[in-house]
This record gives sequence, structure tokens and C-alpha cells, in this order.
Amino acid sequence: MENKEVSPNGPASAKRLKISKTQQETLLIALVSAAILGICGVLFVYFVKYINFNNKVIDAKDSAIVDYETTIKNIGVCSDKDRDGKISDEELNKCDPNSLNSSTMKGTLRYNVLVEMANNTDLETVALSSGQSGCYDENKQKINWQKIYDSAKDDKEKNRAVGMLKLCSSLRVIPDALPAQQNDLALMTSLNKIFDISNHSPSSLSPSGNASAGSSGISTIPVSLSVEADAETTLKVLDNIEKSIRTFDLRSAVISWSSQNFLTLRSQGVAYYTENTDLVETRKTVTANSNTKKE
Repeated sequence: MENKEVSPNGPASAKRLKISKTQQETLLIALVSAAILGICGVLFVYFVKYINFNNKVIDAKDSAIVDYETTIKNIGVCSDKDRDGKISDEELNKCDPNSLNSSTMKGTLRYNVLVEMANNTDLETVALSSGQSGCYDENKQKINWQKIYDSAKDDKEKNRAVGMLKLCSSLRVIPDALPAQQNDLALMTSLNKIFDISNHSPSSLSPSGNASAGSSGISTIPVSLSVEADAETTLKVLDNIEKSIRTFDLRSAVISWSSQNFLTLRSQGVAYYTENTDLVETRKTVTANSNTKKE
């Protein structure tokens, strides 16, 4: 019996070679597919995060736009000419606050102050007897500075009209009731006026310390006053202090009868004024994660 050797290059060998190549191709395809799938997964996560981040940025911008728009509308800086409830970019670019007629800005701070409050007869503080120059004409008729303000053509005329409007209208109530700065001399003048209309010369009247800051932008000036007179005069002084348009808050008081049947009042109190306020711009930092920061 003869032994036949199988050729390494026979049909079986060729089949094994084909199977090996097929396995390699399959493995390569699987690897490439896995790589593509992985890249697609990474890109999908990235684009989802990118879209979410951009949505956050857009929402933050929209919120800022709404806040600015609300502020502009509430103050009365620009008018909504097309009455769509929004201040468009075109309206904002063409906005000139000095060209606006305050009487057409109903519902705004501008209208409430320059029209309603300025013309409120219940708050009127300027009288003919005051002799305030520029408030009345030669016929002793009150000059309508509101009308002059609305018809002014430039900033110089506007500023002058606003200044006279503050001085000659009910707007004078604001600085009279709550001054915009610490002014001890004006405070003493106010108290001295109260004593004058009460027909009494104070035995003691002076600031009693340094001003101190309070809450909500209101600061206080300590005041010390002393009244020694008959009961009717002392009570009249207290009554006029109570009626004063400027608030005097008496924190402590000692009342006693003297040997001359005088009522003596010694008190400590405070008067108020507003602090300087600045417009604070808020910065909002938007991040890709869930945290947002305001600066």
C-alpha cells in the first residue's frame, strides 16, 4: 500500500486561507463599525450638550432683553411707536428721550413724576408770598414750566425747564421731605422755621453727632433740641414738628416742669436723607453645567 502525501497547496489549504481572510475582514469591519459607533456616540453627546448650552445662552439673552425693555418702558425713556408692547431695535436706535412729550407716556415713571405729581395741587408748596424768582410772571400768574419743558428744543432748555419745574411745582415736595444729601445747615434751617411759626426761640438746637447709614438707602442725622416755654408753646412746637413735611423722629425725650411753671422738653432724635445710589449692572455667567453665577 502506498502513502500519498497531501500537498500544502491543495484545496483544503486554499479553503483555510479564504476562511482566515474572511475572519480578518469581518474583524476589521467590526472594529471599524465599533469605532464609528463610538465616534457617533461621542458626537451625539457633544452636540446635545452644545445645543443645551446654546439654549441656555439664548434664554439668558432673552431674559436680559426683557429686563432692559421693561426698565425702558417703566421709566419712559423711549416710546413704543407701533404699540406692539415691545421696544424694537429700530425704536431703540431712534430713541431720543428729550424729544418725548411726557404727557404721552402714561403709566411710566416719567409721566407720574413730571405730569401727575408736578401738577398735584394737594402737594403744591410754592406760594405767591414765597417770592421765588422765575415761578410767576409779571402778572403773578404761575409759569407753566411743564409746557416749556415739553416744547424745549435742546438739552440746555430741557435742563433749565426741569430745574424750574422742580422748584416751582409740587416736585419741590420731594427734596423738602427727603433731601438727596446730608445738609446740616438746611436741617437746622428747617427746624428754625418750625420754631418761628411756633413763636418760640429755641434754647438749644444743633446736630448731635455724625450721620449714619440706615436701610434701603436712607441715612439719618442725629438732632438734639431743647424747648423751655409755657405748656401751650411747647405743645405747639411739638405739633408743628409733627406736621412738618420733613420727618423728624424723636427717639427719646425728657419733659419736666420748672419752677416758673414752664414746660421743659429735652429730646434726641433723627432726621432723614437719601444716600447716593448708582445703577448696578448685573453680570450673569452661563456655564455648560447646571450652575449659573450672577456677579
